[in-house]
Amino acid sequence: MQQTVVSESEWAHQQSAYHGGLSGFQLLPHGMEAYARRMLLAERAEHTLDIQTYILEDSHSIRRLLRHLIAAAERGVKIRLLIDDLTVGHQQGRLSRLESHPNISIRVFNPIRSGRRFAITRVFSLMLDARRLNRRMHNKLWITDGAYAIWGGRNLSDRYFYSDAFSFFDMDALAVGGETVSDLQASFDCYWEHPLAEPLSSFIRAKAGEWQRLDVELRLRCHEQSEIGQVYDDALADLRDDPREVLLEQLEWAKGVVHYDDPESMTFTEKSPNSLRMNNAIKKELENVKEGLQIVAGYFIPHDLNGIDIFALLNRGVKVAIMTNSLESTDVPLVHGAYARWRHPLLKAGAKLFETRYHVRSRQRLIARIRTRTRLKLSRTRTSSLHAKTLVFDRDRIMIASFNFDPRSVWWNSEIGVVIYSEKLNRELSLINAIGMLPEYSYRLRLINGALRWFSISHTQKLREYTFERGNPWRRFQSWLSRVLGIEHLL
Repeated sequence: MQQTVVSESEWAHQQSAYHGGLSGFQLLPHGMEAYARRMLLAERAEHTLDIQTYILEDSHSIRRLLRHLIAAAERGVKIRLLIDDLTVGHQQGRLSRLESHPNISIRVFNPIRSGRRFAITRVFSLMLDARRLNRRMHNKLWITDGAYAIWGGRNLSDRYFYSDAFSFFDMDALAVGGETVSDLQASFDCYWEHPLAEPLSSFIRAKAGEWQRLDVELRLRCHEQSEIGQVYDDALADLRDDPREVLLEQLEWAKGVVHYDDPESMTFTEKSPNSLRMNNAIKKELENVKEGLQIVAGYFIPHDLNGIDIFALLNRGVKVAIMTNSLESTDVPLVHGAYARWRHPLLKAGAKLFETRYHVRSRQRLIARIRTRTRLKLSRTRTSSLHAKTLVFDRDRIMIASFNFDPRSVWWNSEIGVVIYSEKLNRELSLINAIGMLPEYSYRLRLINGALRWFSISHTQKLREYTFERGNPWRRFQSWLSRVLGIEHLL
């Protein structure tokens, strides 16, 4: 008797039903695994593939991604790609060629309508429309057949998955089946159908069949001899060989609650109403914290957060640990300048404060120590920056999000996040954070006689104390400038 083959989406829904309608979750702390999981979901898509991103940059990983999209479309998969317009730029020609495939639709969120052809005119148009420039769609989603979803901090670019010279420490999560995936799908549909999401074809349209020429070009580029490109291919090959049982063993079945900003909030010139913002849900979660809170955010400015009050937590005895970027590691020194003035008050109130180091003594060791559930390998990276956005509440729940702890995430960008109620994932994320906070990888900040001190371990394993933060003159100038201008409410 011939055995019936269950499709990927059917398997996901069956497993969810078996676990009482819950969703299965897996943390994706390693960039190469996050990439490979996305590609595998694209390979195995049968009906739909929906992608939402803030940044999509030309790179080794994205050329392979586009080829996977074309291959899926050729199988009959309906693909929707929603991109924030800020970074579309010179790529719109290539994207229009991709959209010439009848099964691929592309929309740009909050687009400028003039000067799109040239970089200089595009920048000029943005400068003339400050409201539009300031309102960005920061959500990241990858949904296959309404059965699998990936969300979190990663944009679509090599630097979020792998780079030989620079790398972001980031965090995504995978959800399989259940209400969480359905709610994430609803959030995508909400943004896709909003008037601010305009068809790319309204601005540029390629000739019919241009996707075929694009596919040939991408194939040639991907076949070029490249060590980095081979790493991507090997990562996907490794994951492709795993049977479903391997993924099943890695999943934690739990309740997940999806929160996201209503896209209508992006239509306001000034701050939008509270009813449209997801920060209210974060505020309620924080109010329910009883013992401890861990905040990991690439950008951290505890100012003008619409009722989100870290100091109130500290005043009622909650143990708060915060990990963010140092001046030397941040990719936006202006933000660091706005954050810097809060270090003294936070430390005096009892918070533990950690800043990611720029020179990681051995990134291979760090990756090995937090590789809890993957066999994928990463090459040594010389420098690093923190880009993850996570919260650990007490001992029983976590949040994986695109939301930074800053005014921009609260008021100006749109964001998305999921609160997962799981003691197991709470312990796993806490362990990852604990490793990142070690003096090998972060500075521990303390107040000594009222003065800031940075503590870390040197290459000789000796504890070192710094009386000033490290960073080149240009970074110091940008940090100082943001304090002088007083623009933290915009950062």
